[in-house]
Amino acid sequence: MPVSEILQRLKAIPYLPILIGLTVLRLITASVSGLVPDEAYYWLWAQHPSAGYYDHPPMVAWWITVSTAIFGHSPFSVRLPFVLSFLALSWLMFDAARALFSDTIARRTLLWLNACLLLSIGSVIATPDPPSVLMWGAGLWALARLIASGQGYWWLVFGAFAGLGVEAKYTNLFLGVGVALWVAINRDARRWLLTPWPYLGGVAALIAMAPNLAWNATHDFATLGKQFGRMEAGQFTLSYLIEFLLSQPLLLNPLICAFAAIGAVAWWRDRSDARLALLIALPLPLIVYMLTHVFHDRIQGNWPAPIFPGLVLLAAYAAETHWPRLRSWTAPFGIAITVIVLMVLSLSGVVKLPGAAGLSQGWEKVANAVRQHHSGAAFIATTDYNTQGELSFHLRDLSVIGMVERERYTWPTSDAAGQTALIIVQARRSINLDVCFEDVRELAIISRLEKPNPKSDFRLYSGRLKAARCDLTEN
Repeated sequence: MPVSEILQRLKAIPYLPILIGLTVLRLITASVSGLVPDEAYYWLWAQHPSAGYYDHPPMVAWWITVSTAIFGHSPFSVRLPFVLSFLALSWLMFDAARALFSDTIARRTLLWLNACLLLSIGSVIATPDPPSVLMWGAGLWALARLIASGQGYWWLVFGAFAGLGVEAKYTNLFLGVGVALWVAINRDARRWLLTPWPYLGGVAALIAMAPNLAWNATHDFATLGKQFGRMEAGQFTLSYLIEFLLSQPLLLNPLICAFAAIGAVAWWRDRSDARLALLIALPLPLIVYMLTHVFHDRIQGNWPAPIFPGLVLLAAYAAETHWPRLRSWTAPFGIAITVIVLMVLSLSGVVKLPGAAGLSQGWEKVANAVRQHHSGAAFIATTDYNTQGELSFHLRDLSVIGMVERERYTWPTSDAAGQTALIIVQARRSINLDVCFEDVRELAIISRLEKPNPKSDFRLYSGRLKAARCDLTEN
């Protein structure tokens, strides 16, 4: 393809300078900020490729496995596919909006997606959420193409993405429930039930999610049990409701949230519109679940993330005919906050920040101290998964083994009875090391941050392992 034609196609991309600028800023942030413990933990998974893990389905690890195999082991390579996934999501939502409505609404959707705070900023962090959001968005895109073209094979595409979404996060099961609701509430959608396509799409979804289902079947359904255990009703409380109702509009972007509410009203006034019915039905089951769960337990801010792209599209549609002055402020507001947050995070290696940013600080210092005391030890024993992930990443030439909740680590380990271990314990935790070790003696105290703090300090011990695969969890 001639260079002139490539440049012409690039010029046709809406808001290209903004997209490039934000992507470069995300990549800079991804490269200069150390891994937070959860990211290091997922990196550890990626060193042991599998169809499933104790905490989550495997897609987050798959992405990291591919990226680090190509680009080596660094915070940048761990995060790269997650940053790039936002570009893919942006194109999918742009094309979905164009298929459902118009080029104008598609351009607004593209811009506002980058003004959606949780998605725009959250794509820098390597967690299961970006894969989950991308697969949900791809499923919505397939259904938009289904409506626009009337071609039944789009059900197969939707089914594949819906199943792959379950390989990313079990939250994506609600996408299938949302589609069932769409078919139930819209007459045009119900006509598809008289064809084989929706059922073939269901088969495609089952095939796509089969690897993790098979892994669970051979591992006592560990992941399914852990995640669906969250759904057990606890004691009724109103403590988390206000937090949820305030945090979610802020994470979405308050102005986008307002326009999405207008879009919901527009659907209520014309419930025959299959396009609006789709944008309402897909997120509704997850919203209902969240509003039920919140009366028993806290809703983490990232949990509703998969429905955000569809809400952005709905808001972009509603903004076409409502509140033009407010509409003009939506993108500047969200993008300005995104830029500020990413710049602050990118400087966190220089500016010592409290709170969440501090989670990534000081781990190299801890790793160096552990290495200094490692002489004579056969392996390093950790007593929480955060420390396990971080030390495994920073001490890749040493054997680092998790001694608590051993079900998290299904891969073979090198610990054997009689070996001497260097044991690292968070200072604030009280663990009876004598359960698994003998001849235990304390060696040193390490401070991860500049000022000693029980929340960030560690105690180092040495001890001789009594039995292989010993678990300290029951202390």
